[in-house]
Amino acid sequence: MRELCKLEEIPNNEAKGLITEVDGKQRNIFIIRKGKSVFGYINWCPHNQVLIDQIPNKFFNADKTFIQCSKHGALFNIEDGLCIKGPCEGDQLKPLKISLNTDMIILKD
Repeated sequence: MRELCKLEEIPNNEAKGLITEVDGKQRNIFIIRKGKSVFGYINWCPHNQVLIDQIPNKFFNADKTFIQCSKHGALFNIEDGLCIKGPCEGDQLKPLKISLNTDMIILKD
């Protein structure tokens, strides 16, 4: 288990990009906060193998209801990473096993 950041470091309804080890490799990841819920994904679009946030830390569509790839505009559900619109429709972002321990976001190995 690895501590990633404190919950308070991510404003509500925002996301934060980080670099950490996942499956033995340094990877770009991002964490989304929705109240006391947190969701984490590998920062990699399944369509064209690019970072979701081509503009650093811009992970959402305009009204922050979906994760949006800034390269191709694909839309992904926040809760499960499923692509619901765009060139990779039906594909999914790779989820991370994260949890909240008091005020610390933890990555489970």
